[in-house]
Amino acid sequence: MHRLPRTTPSTPRARRPAAALLALLALLAGCGGGERGAEDPFAAQRERLEQQGRALGIPDGFPGPQDTGVPLGTRLEPSGSITVTEDGRVLEGLDVDGCVSVKADDVVIRNVRIRCGGKQRAVVVEGSDRGLVVEDSEIDGLGTTEVAVGWSGYTLRRVDVHSLLDGPRLGSGVTVEDSWVHDMVRAEGFHGDALQSNGGSGIVVRGNTLVPTDTSTGDVLNAAVQLGAENDSGKLSDVLIEGNYLDGGNYAVNVRGDDGISGVVLRENVFGDGSRYGPVIGPGDKVQLAAGNRELRSQRAVELDEP
Repeated sequence: MHRLPRTTPSTPRARRPAAALLALLALLAGCGGGERGAEDPFAAQRERLEQQGRALGIPDGFPGPQDTGVPLGTRLEPSGSITVTEDGRVLEGLDVDGCVSVKADDVVIRNVRIRCGGKQRAVVVEGSDRGLVVEDSEIDGLGTTEVAVGWSGYTLRRVDVHSLLDGPRLGSGVTVEDSWVHDMVRAEGFHGDALQSNGGSGIVVRGNTLVPTDTSTGDVLNAAVQLGAENDSGKLSDVLIEGNYLDGGNYAVNVRGDDGISGVVLRENVFGDGSRYGPVIGPGDKVQLAAGNRELRSQRAVELDEP
């Protein structure tokens, strides 16, 4: 509350109503200002997370430790592994020591930390077109789970995904946005991608930070995005990769030459210089480099390496 300075007016009775009005206005202003200017109780933690993101080389404006995962201050209740069979169920505010299996439609997983080790998938989507949404959550594979999420019909939003052999698998009807997928783990029989698709359609990858590099060892692994058409009847089509920061891997984006691949579009992505060979490799008749793809350090337009 703002306090008015104490004065001794020469005509108290004439000024008293005005003084009272000014005091009331000051009180209201103080209350309103207090709401707008309330201190962030997590400011110091948030600043440390922002510093961590900068230390990792994540450019400003892209997701990282400061704005993905479970929000600071969220209270989590302990839980074991969960199987969801009820349509429309919302899982919220949980610390899951185990994995999640979704066998229902339109399920929401929000403000949940999932620590799932030694399994094929941390989040199992049974069937297709499920409409699963995972947001403001963390998926930790504990260095031993193979895949973060699979296979089709889901959306990830502001999710921190790490410590897996592979990140989310992109089947049909999958959107990954505003998320941070990082620190994959090398294991025999796996090549380690932040995102991978073996087939599907209607795939959107937008506004993410995708860096498979294992920061504990410096191993860049295989790709930030690996695309092929080995499954789903040998077809991969209608894939949009837009507005992401991509780094690491042999190439950041690696598109195979499978006959069933078509309609892969890259637009307005930023590429770091930590990939072993370059930003993008793929057949020119299957990959379209649209406007705005650039290298972070040089600001040069990205060119496609054709195998």
